[in-house]
Amino acid sequence: MPLTAFFQDGATRRRFMQKSLRSALFAGVLLLAVYLRVAGLTWGLGSGYGHDLNFQPDEFVSLRGVLQLDLLAGRLKTPGAYFEGTFNYYLWAVPQAVLKLAANKHADLSDSVNAQDHSDLLYISRWMSVLVDLCTIVIVFLAIKEATRRFYPSLIGALCYAVLPIQVIYAHFMRTHILSNLLCALVIWLSVKLCKSQSWQLLILVGVISGLGAATRYPVGIIVVIPSLYLLIDGGNDLRNSNLRFSERARTFVTSQVWLIALGFGVGLFLGHPMLFLDPASVAKAITGETLKYASLHEFSGSQLLNLSILWRYVTYVIPFAMYPLLWLVPYCAILYLLFKRSLYSFSTPILIFSLLHLYLMGKGYLGPYFARITMLLMPGFCVLVGMAGADLQLKLRNKRTMTVVLIGVLLLVFVPSIVFDIAFGRAMQRKDARQILRQDLRNFIGEAPATIGILHLPTYFYTAMPAAKPLTSDKVVVQLQDAGEDADYLLVGLPTEIEPAQMNAIIRQVEAQGKFTYERSYSVPVKIFGHEFSLTRFPQDMTYPFPTILLFRART
Repeated sequence: MPLTAFFQDGATRRRFMQKSLRSALFAGVLLLAVYLRVAGLTWGLGSGYGHDLNFQPDEFVSLRGVLQLDLLAGRLKTPGAYFEGTFNYYLWAVPQAVLKLAANKHADLSDSVNAQDHSDLLYISRWMSVLVDLCTIVIVFLAIKEATRRFYPSLIGALCYAVLPIQVIYAHFMRTHILSNLLCALVIWLSVKLCKSQSWQLLILVGVISGLGAATRYPVGIIVVIPSLYLLIDGGNDLRNSNLRFSERARTFVTSQVWLIALGFGVGLFLGHPMLFLDPASVAKAITGETLKYASLHEFSGSQLLNLSILWRYVTYVIPFAMYPLLWLVPYCAILYLLFKRSLYSFSTPILIFSLLHLYLMGKGYLGPYFARITMLLMPGFCVLVGMAGADLQLKLRNKRTMTVVLIGVLLLVFVPSIVFDIAFGRAMQRKDARQILRQDLRNFIGEAPATIGILHLPTYFYTAMPAAKPLTSDKVVVQLQDAGEDADYLLVGLPTEIEPAQMNAIIRQVEAQGKFTYERSYSVPVKIFGHEFSLTRFPQDMTYPFPTILLFRART
């Protein structure tokens, strides 16, 4: 009897230790994710509010839409958000209302000239992005656990998402992409649950979340195909009579399930974007007048429909930089592995088809393969696929300790460089921005004398050079857009990222050849890894907003 109690007590202790270890590991992943996302969160808060003041240009768009809302007064129209969707704007309007109640009860924030009001709202909204992204990590973990019933593959998938460079970078910003990913992850998790239970409540819920996704950003509505595919694709491994079973599932889907999902989708879309139903003319005007400006509709013409060169550019350039430097190898290898695992098709195929559809429609339909944020909606699914492949490998290697150790070592070698990059990026964001340094230098150069500051009219001038100079505008200081051949006391050339010395020299020669200016110096904040400057020259433009290069020229004397 004492011997039996001893073994039972030992087994209890082992289970307790195992549970404690797993809890500690998952908490460690979340703590790492928090650190990576919070470091540098105050970057650019004092830049002001305006198209040519905000350091992150898209955050001006977010603030513009929120400032049109007033939940306390019942004002729900936000025309500045109609071009993409309003759900996230309504969420941001909650802290806006709290700020009004707590600090400025009788002032309208949208009419206020107090920059502190805007910076407070921006800072709180950035914290909301951090919290939403942490929730996405948890949901990715739960989705893998639901599909595999295994802890460590789920942890690896969650860790993969936690250290993704594009996710870490965008969690610092007040933008809609982070919420879109949470909704996508939720749909994947609930869709996996649909394999076991097709209750009407679950069908409506997954539809509501998909509708909220479309209300956040219109293209996100494509996540509704995920539950549809999970319902249509066989969840079993027995392939006999599969055609018959598919026809039965398709009949059930068409006659009942699709209508419940559609009902939920409509409810979610209305809750997140009521003006799409109450003021469709204004929404349509915003879509045609603003959204479609960034659409490459010619890519869907008959001659270009099968041209996949742009998608190949996303696969070979944009996604690898979004998952820099080696992390992209993990989902790519997982996808290749799952393509040859027929027994896992019921779980992997819906996510793979969704990923291909999104990449095809958005990759071809947007401006071009230059912006990493287009790929962000793929990341929850990619990380779930990593967990699925890991769970299958864990089963195969359960008696092969050497191979398991080697595989874990390889994963660490792949994950660690991304973590190092994320840390370096966050630390660089904590340093004084190049625009702030340049502004202080200009203030010192000008003193009390009258001056004209010229801004070279380049496509990215409004968030690179202009925020450095515009706050200096006064009765004596004029800030103007111009060409290099026009007169001014100073000329600023703003570039969206670091540039190679050869390119910088070419720009300097081109400006000086006009005979009006002479080069003074350049301003940039380098990202340093172990004390060595790291070049961001080849990165997609939307990953380098905190690190522009600005060239300062003085008038020739």
